[in-house]
Amino acid sequence: MACIGQRHLQKQTISGLEGQVLELIDNAMPSKGKPAVKGRPMVTKIYIYQPIQLAQLENQNGAFCNKINGVLIDSVVSDSVGHYQIVMKPGQYSVVVGYENGFFVPYFSGLDGVAYITIEPHKTAVLNIAVNQKASY
Repeated sequence: MACIGQRHLQKQTISGLEGQVLELIDNAMPSKGKPAVKGRPMVTKIYIYQPIQLAQLENQNGAFCNKINGVLIDSVVSDSVGHYQIVMKPGQYSVVVGYENGFFVPYFSGLDGVAYITIEPHKTAVLNIAVNQKASY
């Protein structure tokens, strides 16, 4: 029985991040009487940085940039259905997605933060990402 309890404890101590990456293309405008556009699964690399700010993005155009001047912590590749999962230490990070020889920023945090996410001890944060660089609204 000690083995079972120990496995259960180990499972509870894992911290990390998981979610799905979907790409929205063309008209993504919600409209009455039509189902919401969900997007197509995207196989791509998700990059985890120490918290970065807008000033660290080079050639930024909206949510896209060519280069990030920050400290890369880790990365993970999403699978054929866009799902990704990565074990991480608790803390605050910035998350961006590899996209067309550059990076897509899924959201901005406050006035100058880039996609901050907090990983709490013994919990898996969920971050579903909609890459809408080619979508129109």
